[in-house]
Amino acid sequence: MKKILILFGKESIKNSKPFRGKKYQRCYETLYDLARKHELDLYRASYEWYDFKKNIFSHAWTYKKRKWHKVRNLRPHLIYDKAETTPETDYFRENIVRKYKILNNIEFTFLAGHKLFSSLLFPEYTKKCYLAINNKNLQKIGKKIRTRLIVLKPAIGSGGRNIKIMPKRNISRLDIKEEKLAQEFIDSAYGIEGIVSGLHDLRLVFVNNNLIYSYVRVPAKGSYLANLAQGGSMFIVKRKNLPNTVFPLIKRVQRTFEVFKRKIYTIDLMFDKSQKPWIVELNTMPGIYFSPDQKKWQSRFYLELIKIFKEEIEEMQD
Repeated sequence: MKKILILFGKESIKNSKPFRGKKYQRCYETLYDLARKHELDLYRASYEWYDFKKNIFSHAWTYKKRKWHKVRNLRPHLIYDKAETTPETDYFRENIVRKYKILNNIEFTFLAGHKLFSSLLFPEYTKKCYLAINNKNLQKIGKKIRTRLIVLKPAIGSGGRNIKIMPKRNISRLDIKEEKLAQEFIDSAYGIEGIVSGLHDLRLVFVNNNLIYSYVRVPAKGSYLANLAQGGSMFIVKRKNLPNTVFPLIKRVQRTFEVFKRKIYTIDLMFDKSQKPWIVELNTMPGIYFSPDQKKWQSRFYLELIKIFKEEIEEMQD
């Protein structure tokens, strides 16, 4: 059995279980069981558990016989990277990749996951980003922003964390202590024709450039952020129901990143009043959570993950 390690962020070795709640645990258990049927053993570990001297993971979790077990001194055949990008995790990645193959490619993770780079790579599909480095600089940027609302967000990050959407007139009250990206607000209140009637974003999930599934996220009442972690809700959108305008955008993204042979990523979009799609961000670490009524899409995504894992391992053995 080949060993695949799913790399995560900070986690205490002393924890008695790998999950705090059943919601995500159930999905990972399904993935681990399915992988084992395809002759893959899956593990999960924090990047902090990597031993630089021995080039092994001192600890890791795995799921067998309906129980989570902790193992020691793991040498995986492949690492699937789901650790949030930070200077610390980048340091570990750069060292781990010297000994292990990592999926996604770390250069792809850096390029696609950086919101400023996305705006530079796809200017026709992304609202221009301005780099705000201090309060005075932000005031000057505010004069260039044409919308009533302004979006301030970190260059790297996911889950809707540390994003502010506020009236432009109020930016003078902010105290910028670290660099932020400033953008015009995309008014998605007009929905997507035939799909959703109000505020939204549309996530397209790809494995090996194949569109596996798509879903619309709708923000909680009173919020502009549709991320599930921020209280948003979601529903699946079939490929045949997607607006035709998304397909040229998809081809544009895929051409740009075609140098990276295998990759797992998402494109998050919003549609404006004229129904033009705008890239909100690219995400190289899509979640694996599915609700119980989405088993069809869950199975499709998990099987594609297993397929790409096996392709990567086979290529290394050639």
